[in-house]
Amino acid sequence: MTFADVITYFQANRTRFADLAWDDPHQLSPAQKRTISASLQAFQCGEGTGGDHLQALADQLDDADYTAATRLFRQEEAGHAAVLGQFIDRQGIPRLQSHWLHTVFGGLGRLLGLGHSVRVMLMAKVVATMYYRALYTATFSGLLQQLCRRIVLDEEMHLVYYCLAIRQFSPRRNWLSAWLWKQVYRILMVGAALVVYLSCRRALRAGGYGLGRFCAALATEYARVEQMQRPDAPLVMRGGPTQAPASPTGPQGAWQWPGSSLRVAR
Repeated sequence: MTFADVITYFQANRTRFADLAWDDPHQLSPAQKRTISASLQAFQCGEGTGGDHLQALADQLDDADYTAATRLFRQEEAGHAAVLGQFIDRQGIPRLQSHWLHTVFGGLGRLLGLGHSVRVMLMAKVVATMYYRALYTATFSGLLQQLCRRIVLDEEMHLVYYCLAIRQFSPRRNWLSAWLWKQVYRILMVGAALVVYLSCRRALRAGGYGLGRFCAALATEYARVEQMQRPDAPLVMRGGPTQAPASPTGPQGAWQWPGSSLRVAR
């Protein structure tokens, strides 16, 4: 896969939210709002922000495909913010203009060059993937389930996009330097996991993720994206046509959670 392939994917994916079930009459209960509102406000706010620095760094490179892919990636992120914003508006949940979580992630990224910035944003994507999986089962809103499912499928290509950038633009290091930096990134991932869990624990618990399960799921996902950063490794995305499990544990309806089938990005 190349950035030209990523561009083609993003362009073809522009209509993915065209058939959302906005006529879903379900309204969140007061208890459900107390459970998910704070975290949903934070993630809605963060979906549409934080990409200016990456775009500026991309524009400085002599790589037209990466620059274009970054611009389309930011548009897709803005699309996530828009549909989540519409959902919380319908539920009477106020929008936030900023949130300290994204200030921390964005500030850390701005202090670093392209290679490090991409890795920091990749960590945020890994955390977001787990959050939307939890949010999917935290309520019985069919529309919210549909939003979570499609956003997570989008995030699969976002992970590939970041891993491609790491492959292409990370500086070459000797084995010791590479190993030390890998440990630094892992420590940052642990720190990010703990901070996000503490700030979003109500929604995560409602979605079936206690601290132990949340950290274990993040460790598994981060190991997967670490593997994809290797130049010779396949770029593997979860999702695609799947059958509902025989004994599902989540809500039933038209918006079943995708299974764990894997597909190789080509």
